[in-house]
Amino acid sequence: MDFKRIELIFLTAFAALDIFLVISFFQNNSDVHSTSQGASHNATILKEMRDDSISFSKPSNKKGQGYYISTQTSGNKRLKEKMESLTAQSAKMVNGEIISTFNTPLTLNTKSPEKTLNQIVNDSNQIVNGKHYQYDAKTSTGSQIIYTQMVSGQRIFSRSGQIRFKINSGGQVVGYTQGYLTDANPLREKQDTISQERAIIWLYQYNEVPNESVIKWARLGYTRLLSIQKGSVYVPTWYIAVHGKSSATLQYYRINAFTGVIMKYNTQVQSSSSSSSSSSTAESSSEDDSSLLNQAVSSSKRAVESSTQASVQATTRRAYSSSSTSSSSTNAVSTSSSESTSSQVSSSSSASSEVH
Repeated sequence: MDFKRIELIFLTAFAALDIFLVISFFQNNSDVHSTSQGASHNATILKEMRDDSISFSKPSNKKGQGYYISTQTSGNKRLKEKMESLTAQSAKMVNGEIISTFNTPLTLNTKSPEKTLNQIVNDSNQIVNGKHYQYDAKTSTGSQIIYTQMVSGQRIFSRSGQIRFKINSGGQVVGYTQGYLTDANPLREKQDTISQERAIIWLYQYNEVPNESVIKWARLGYTRLLSIQKGSVYVPTWYIAVHGKSSATLQYYRINAFTGVIMKYNTQVQSSSSSSSSSSTAESSSEDDSSLLNQAVSSSKRAVESSTQASVQATTRRAYSSSSTSSSSTNAVSTSSSESTSSQVSSSSSASSEVH
C-alpha cells in the first residue's frame, strides 16, 4: 500500500515536471520568434531609410540601462557661495546659472581646445565643481566650447548641466555660462533603455529625418524631463544629430530612452506643496522624490500617447505618399488617357510630400 502511494507521488511529480518543461519550451520558442520578428522589422525599416538616401553608420541593437534622476534647487545656494570665491573673473548668478567674464581673455589651442580649458575646468579657483565635467567635442563649435556634467556615468544634454565657454572672433575664451545639477540622485533602480538602433528608427518614424540627410551620431545621456519648484527629474535620452541636405548646421533631436518618445519641450510642473516649510528630514525628502517620480511617469505616459498618435499619422502619410507614387508610375505605362490620370495622382503625391 505504501509502495503504491510512493509510486503515485513520483508519477504525479514527473507529470508536473513534464508539463513545466513543455510550457517553458514553448515560451522560449515564442520569445525567440518574437525577437527574430523584431530584428527583421528593424532591418526592413533601416533598409527603407537607406532607400530614402539617409546615410548612417550601423547602429547598435544592444539595450542600455539608466535611472530617473532627481535634482534639488536648494543646492543653488551652495553653488553661489562657491562662486563668490572664484578668482580672475567677474561672476554672477542668474536663474540658477553662473555667468562669468574672465578679466583677461584666454588664448585657445584651436586644434585641441581641451588642452587649454582642462586646466581651467579642473582648477577650483576658476570653475565651481569643474571636476564633474568632461569636454564634449561633438557638440562644441567655433563660437562655444561645451563641457558636460557627468551623472551616473552619462553626460547631461541640458544646459542646466553644462559649461559653455564663449569664443570671440580672435579665437579667445572671454567667459562662460555654467549650469550645475546639485544633489543628483537616482529615484529608483536601473531600468532597461531602448537601443541606439530603435531610437534612430523612432526618429525616422516620427518623420523628423528628411530624405538625403546624414545621421552623424546618436549618444545616450540625460535630459531634463520636468521641473517643479523644488527640483527637476532627468531621464535617459538618446541625443541624435542630423545633417540635412539643405541645412548648413546640425539639427539635434532627443528620444526618451525609456519610452521612445521624441522630446521637444521640457515639461514645467508647478509644485502643489507649500514652499514655506523648509524641513529637511529624510521622510519629507522621500516624499518629494516619490512625488517627482510619479509626475515624471505621468508626464511620460502622456507624451507616449501623444507621440504614438503622431507616429501613426506620419507613417500613414508616408505610406499614402509611397502608394500614390507607385500608382502614378504604373499608370504612366498605360494609354494616353491613363497618363493624364497618372499626372493628377503624381501632383497629389507631391502636394502631400510638401505638407509633411
